[in-house]
Amino acid sequence: MLPLTPLGPVFSASPAHAALCVGERFTLPLASGSTAHGILLHFDAAAFHPSLFTENGIAMPDSVARSVVKRQADFFHGRLAARLALRSLGIDGDTAVGLGDRREPLWPAATTGSISHTAGIAGAVVASSDAAPGLGLDIEHVVSGDAAAALRGPVVDAAEQAVLDALFGDDPLLGLTIAFSAKESLYKALFPRVGAFFDFDAAIVQYVDTAARTVRLMLRTTLAPALPAGTCLQVRYDLLSPRLVMTHFA
Repeated sequence: MLPLTPLGPVFSASPAHAALCVGERFTLPLASGSTAHGILLHFDAAAFHPSLFTENGIAMPDSVARSVVKRQADFFHGRLAARLALRSLGIDGDTAVGLGDRREPLWPAATTGSISHTAGIAGAVVASSDAAPGLGLDIEHVVSGDAAAALRGPVVDAAEQAVLDALFGDDPLLGLTIAFSAKESLYKALFPRVGAFFDFDAAIVQYVDTAARTVRLMLRTTLAPALPAGTCLQVRYDLLSPRLVMTHFA
């Protein structure tokens, strides 16, 4: 289980909303010997109000302002988690994380990071770009049976499904969620280097080590000169609760 440390007060304003969001801090070791710093926020989307953007000095892009309140709540708490994570690097907590043309977060100079959110939880992880050229973080509730039917095929092919069935025969929905989330983390981490969209079939699940909690992915296509087809990459996963998966890749 990933060690989590409770945070102090999350909101810099609006004490009335403080009880609506609690946070936890975590760290991830990097191959460079450095550390990535992460924040998890648990929040009540039904109690969210858009005024929290202004009260906490977080910019709300026009595309988010035009969206439903749930999307606004997810975006706000993701950016709030990013702010708190950046503070762990000694970076001004009010430094903005921008929004790119493909809705990717734009991190301050010399940093890299990733943001994820799902129902009631948002997370962010950051590191110096010298320590990790790219980071990927993804958080997912274990999918339902209906959602699983939509994921099989687009996310995992028959060979990958056979690997998952052999390892997660008693809980196939958990196995599929881990595979989906691992590919999401891989995409987020590699996108800055690749600079273009690539689909789930760009990498295939070769194996899942359920003891070490790692997913071995192999690139099916060449994504960049340093990322040729056949490259094997390991994505780590944790269970934040029995039905809540978090994957991360540097």
